[in-house]
This record gives sequence, structure tokens and C-alpha cells, in this order.
Amino acid sequence: MGTEKNSISNTKAQVWFTDFVIGMIVFSLVLISYYTYTTNISKEDSSATDNLISDAKIVSSSLISKGFPDNWDANTVTRIGFTDNYNRIDTTKFNEFNKLNYNKSKKLLGISNDYFLFFVNESGDVQNVEGYCGTGIGEVNITYDISAAYYYQNRDEEQFLKSFMEDEFQAIVYCDGGPKCDFLSFTDFLSDINNYDFIVVEHPLWSNSDFNDFEDAADPWVLAGGILFVGGELGSSQQSNGFGVQFRKISGQSESDRLATVVNEDEFIAFNVQDNIIFRQAFYVRDIGVGSDLKDIARFNESDIEFEDILDNKIALARWPFGSGKIFFFSDFDADYLSGNFQEILEGSIKKSANAVCLPVNISNIKRDNLIRTDRLVIYNSDQIKMVLYLWN
Repeated sequence: MGTEKNSISNTKAQVWFTDFVIGMIVFSLVLISYYTYTTNISKEDSSATDNLISDAKIVSSSLISKGFPDNWDANTVTRIGFTDNYNRIDTTKFNEFNKLNYNKSKKLLGISNDYFLFFVNESGDVQNVEGYCGTGIGEVNITYDISAAYYYQNRDEEQFLKSFMEDEFQAIVYCDGGPKCDFLSFTDFLSDINNYDFIVVEHPLWSNSDFNDFEDAADPWVLAGGILFVGGELGSSQQSNGFGVQFRKISGQSESDRLATVVNEDEFIAFNVQDNIIFRQAFYVRDIGVGSDLKDIARFNESDIEFEDILDNKIALARWPFGSGKIFFFSDFDADYLSGNFQEILEGSIKKSANAVCLPVNISNIKRDNLIRTDRLVIYNSDQIKMVLYLWN
């Protein structure tokens, strides 16, 4: 009997020991697999981070070079770089960089990861460089601190800048107040005008009395420092006087009447001398009180004549100071620029001219695993600022 009990005990002990050994083996395998897995993850993360750091250094070094070829533009660039090789931003190259399609810019920079670029001062405030608070992937939220308004006639008329003004500057929209006006009225516009830093007026087709009312309200506003963009027909007569100029309409409206030539390059409006612009409608300004401060940028051809003779023709595109403010005039905001995209240049000019303050860059909405930031010192308009590059996967 004792022998039988000992035999049963031994059998149970053997089974328990076998189970224990099997359990230990399984546990060991799980433990080994876990550490192998986590080690591999750690190595992968480390490798990804190292690659990002390497890419960020290469990209930032390229950006603060002069690029290639020396005088590259968006069509000829093979290596992006927008300084003079002495860390001073070349504004022409920087603007050409911003014309590039995002995916094309990544290819030229030699990266597959996403990026975003912006500039800050010594206090960490985001700086407006050539009208841009930042550039790169469109998912990054950039906003301007500016009070802006947009006026157009009504929903059936021209509104080429309406969406742009709403999206970029959160502009308050006004129109004539009639049955086709879905926003605040002309009367509201006049009473609110001093609330704004920057205003765009697009082809309002005002009556003479409404134009005079606008001029009476806007004159002191611009004198005090307001920035005004106007395009198209302001007053309904052939001529309306205000802001030191006369706004007029060309009697003919055939394509040859609407053909203008760029006569002067401008720091705000990036058209090339002797290039042609065909405006949809032909309106012009004549200087009656501004004098030499009026910068004429494009003039109507009027006939097939030599470039030098065009300098005496009607002014289709101009800007001028008015007191502490500025006025920009376009024959129309609807045009074909035969050497590029008119709308892109127009919108870029507005961003640059509006002198808007940039709010902090918000990257919280982007999907990312690893994120790398690199800083480089550059010079813009004689001021030292910091170029900040985010790179992530």
C-alpha cells in the first residue's frame, strides 16, 4: 500500500515537474520574443530619428545656400537655396521657392519626409517674410493677425479675391446692399472702415455719389496708415477723382486695347519688365497730384509700338503712398499674365503688401511619428532672424 502511494506521488511530481518545465520554456520564449521585439522597435525608432536628423541638416544647409543654377527660378532650379551664400535671404529666390509645387520641392530637396519652414525673431515671434508666415505642407495651420475687409458689388459680379481674403485674412465681406448682396451693406462698409488695417475693393461699379462717399471715408483712413487694393471700375462715369489720381476707362475693350506691358519691376508685385498682361477690362489711372512717388508698373500698349513709347501710355497697374498709407491699383483682378500665373502673383503681392503680423505656427493637427527641428540664422532686410525647419515622418 505504501509502495502504491509512493508511486502515485512520484507520478504526480513528474507531471507537475513536466508542466513546470513546459511553462518555463513557454515563458522564456515569450520573454525572449518580447525583448527581441522591443529591441528591434528601439533600433527602428533610433534609425528613423537618425535619418531625420541627417535629412534636416542636409535640407537646412541647402536652403541657406544660393542654390543652383546661380540665378535659378521655379522652372530652372535643380538645387533649392535662397540666400546669397552669406546667409542673407535673396528675396527673388525665396519667392521662386514659394512658387514650387510642394511635392516638387521635396523631390528637389531629396527627401521623402514632410517639412514645414518658417522664421522667428530673437523673441520667438513668427516673422512675415515676403508675405509668408510659413511654407511647406499645407496641413500646418498658419494665420495672420490683421483686421481686413473685402468689398465687391454682389454675388453675380467679379469676386476673384473673395475666397482668398476670407481664407487667408478672415476678411469681413461687404457689398452693395441690394437683393444680390449676402453680406454687410455699402453703408456698413463706410461706417466700419476705420476698423481695418487692410482693404480690398474689387470692381464695385459705384455710382458717382457712392464713389464720392467712399473717397470721403477712405481718404482719411489711408492717410492715417491704411493699405488699399483696388481693381476694376470704381465709379460708373468715364472718370472719377480721388487719392491723388483720376480713375478712367479705355473706350475700346478689344484684346489689343486690354494688352499691357510691364514697364518697371516692383518689390511688391513680381512681374518682369517687358512681359505682357491681358486684362479682362481696361481701366487706368492718371496722376493728378501724386507726382514722382507714383510707381507705374504696367502700361497699356494702345498700339503696336516700341517699348520705349509705351512709357507714355495709360497706367494699368500702379502703387503710390498716400499720407502714411499705400494704394495699389490694378486695371482688373482678372487677367492673363503671359509669363506666369497672374492670380498667384496677385495673391502673393497682397500677402506681402498687407504687412500682416504672423501668429504662432500650429503643428498640432499634423500626423507624425518622429519630429526633428533645426534652426539656422539668416538675415532678412538687415535683421538677423532664425530659420526654423520641421521635418517628420
